[in-house]
Amino acid sequence: MVKSTYYFIGINGIGMSGLAEMLSIKGHDVKGSDISDAINLDHFKSLGIPVNTKQKKDNICSSDWIVVASSAIQADNEELMAAKSMGCTIIKRGKLLSDIGHSFKSRMAVVGTHGKTTTTSLAVRLFSSNQATPSYFIGGQISERSHVGLASNDQFITELDESDGSFLDMKPTSAIITNIEHDHVDFYKTKKDVYDAFLLFVTQIIDSGGQCIINLDDPLSEKIIKTQSDRQPFITYGIENQLAMVRAENIDYFWQGSRFTLVINQHPVEEVTLPLYGRHNIYNALGAIGLAISKGILLKDILNGLKSFTGVKRRLELKYKGNQIMLFDDYAHHPTEIITTLEGLYKSFPQNRIITIFQPHRYSRLTNLFDEFSVSFSRSKHVLVLDVYGAGETPDGFKTSEALVTAINQKNGNALYCPSDIDGILGGILAPNDIVVLMGAGNVTQMASEVIRLIKSR
Repeated sequence: MVKSTYYFIGINGIGMSGLAEMLSIKGHDVKGSDISDAINLDHFKSLGIPVNTKQKKDNICSSDWIVVASSAIQADNEELMAAKSMGCTIIKRGKLLSDIGHSFKSRMAVVGTHGKTTTTSLAVRLFSSNQATPSYFIGGQISERSHVGLASNDQFITELDESDGSFLDMKPTSAIITNIEHDHVDFYKTKKDVYDAFLLFVTQIIDSGGQCIINLDDPLSEKIIKTQSDRQPFITYGIENQLAMVRAENIDYFWQGSRFTLVINQHPVEEVTLPLYGRHNIYNALGAIGLAISKGILLKDILNGLKSFTGVKRRLELKYKGNQIMLFDDYAHHPTEIITTLEGLYKSFPQNRIITIFQPHRYSRLTNLFDEFSVSFSRSKHVLVLDVYGAGETPDGFKTSEALVTAINQKNGNALYCPSDIDGILGGILAPNDIVVLMGAGNVTQMASEVIRLIKSR
């Protein structure tokens, strides 16, 4: 990439900040802006990246700049309008990630509706277990390292975001497809639209001589494999489908995570200990194992990497444990994610009562998947529903949190609408052996300190 000046509108998001950091490390001139109250100015200062806390047209100073706009930025944003009028090159986050990725010989991508961040983090851990750490980009904060790294000029592991179709810009040499469901309903109007995008993604990889590691238990992923006449480029994984090349059997859930027998090509090879909760994380591990095996990483190094994995922040992250009460923080914001997350906790802690504090993310998602949301909390004894985190959307014509509470209760759930006074409501039901889960992709995580204080007072 030619040395350039990049200006990030909305630089504080996890993806945007990671890309800005990578470009800065590569020697580009990087600037940006963000109006978020949660912006970490000290972090950007340490990277030598000046950040404006007001988004004004005067911040855009040259037509030579390349402007990267967050997906949350509206068309009437002053900086974006100024960049357009000045003739700046304006690119999406996904296109920039693709440009960075193409400088590496081996490009390994993780795509799918659910599990991308954990699977990518696991893959980076496995590849780091017996050799130099690869370069990588992860769309979430991980416990043991930065979420971006430039360590190798050869290998690059990245998750790709399908939400706006820009994942098709990247041409990986290998990819893990975790699962495919209808989400991001503002961009993909139908399930077929989602399927067609992933089919094109896989076909591009196979046609260029690449390899796909794909979840055979996932119906739409299996459907994609069946469209391919040549099965050689595929490594399949799963739990239920006996034809999967990489499988988990004899699964046991316990208070520290899960255990299972790893089966490769129908042969049990080793017992695996995974310090993560839930069936969904076993799928994530199997995908990472499949990629690692395809690149020749030794089984002993794979096992050591899995056992020592310390997790991803906001993916069933244990925030606090005290007074016989546990607090977890989780990013789940889709019905399938909610079900699998709560099921994972239930299986590891069958004697504990689960209380979920849920913040719906986007009115459009809540409305289009409303029926699915209403039956997603069966493992939760109490569901406290906060107001919708709009992410730039307005409530006009959409379903609301109050409507979700009504629907959950009509289907034998136990939900309360909590626009405020979470202390009073949670304090009235909290008891020893409870598990509290903060759940959603918005700012619900900021409630952790409040809930911890409440737990400590019991």
